[in-house]
Amino acid sequence: MTESKVLTISVAAYNVEKTLEKTLSSFNDSRVLNDLEVLIIDDGSHDNTYKIARSFEEKAPQTFRYIKKENGGHGSTINKGIKLATGKYFKVVDGDDWVDTDNLYKFIQKLKNIDSDLVLTNYTEVYSTRSKNIKLISGMKTREYTWYDDINIERVALHTVTVKTELLRQHNVHITEKCFYVDIEFVVWAAYVSQTIRYMDLYLYQYRLGESEQSVAKKNMLKNVAMQEKVSYQLVKMYDQFVKSKNMAPRQEMTIFKTLKRSIGSTMRTYLLVNSRVAKKDIKQFDRNIKNISAISYDRLNADRFIRLTRAFNYNLVPEIKIAYGIWIKYKYREE
Repeated sequence: MTESKVLTISVAAYNVEKTLEKTLSSFNDSRVLNDLEVLIIDDGSHDNTYKIARSFEEKAPQTFRYIKKENGGHGSTINKGIKLATGKYFKVVDGDDWVDTDNLYKFIQKLKNIDSDLVLTNYTEVYSTRSKNIKLISGMKTREYTWYDDINIERVALHTVTVKTELLRQHNVHITEKCFYVDIEFVVWAAYVSQTIRYMDLYLYQYRLGESEQSVAKKNMLKNVAMQEKVSYQLVKMYDQFVKSKNMAPRQEMTIFKTLKRSIGSTMRTYLLVNSRVAKKDIKQFDRNIKNISAISYDRLNADRFIRLTRAFNYNLVPEIKIAYGIWIKYKYREE
């Protein structure tokens, strides 16, 4: 496929009539329209998502493209975006988030002059009453790096990554469908398929948090814990496959592993929201399933202090861990 754009942004849009106008408006700037492709992928919405998306397609048809599909979950919108993208670079933005428009312009101008596989940027957490800039990396210069260089990428997330489209296609990247929390799969794939990395000190992605209906809200994570499990098991399989391929540089492996262990730890902490007896049983079974899927991943996860402590003494410390976690979560939500 001939590349006609510098950047494709794939917007996951499912019943986002309340937020989509803000999302799409953040891309609708005359300075970027000729270099930017925005794929608005409607995942079977039942509200006015269609009307809002169509209005932007009419305003700037060279940039905005509306795609209607049957409901298949967030992963299916990413898969569709990868298939249809014409941009050299590919980025995912959720339909309830947006970008800083001035930084988007700066970002695209910089993309024109580089050829790195993976581009990392900062993001902003936006709550109802405040916002917080999250700087991704300290001490990393703007030059191109490889995974063999002395870099320490502590955290990669959907909000931070932009990757070459052709690499996603070459590796037949496919994200789990009909499931929440799959953005972590996309992030891991982006790290794995990339050999060269560049960091740009721009606060690009504006990440909305604190909304009760979000899948990352505490009550919804408990309700959807089976989906967390599904994604965790998929990540374990991916990590096992990547390690056995022997294609990863040590720092690349470390970045992917840190992403894996955060996901596994998050699932375990979700179990702690129920009573201690059930929590112990569920965590023990979840951990056994990981071991059955991949001894490599299971052993490697002992490097995580929380997981190692949870496993200690045949999971008998779970009640104490649950109490400590309850105190921490109350403090965290009071702060936010």
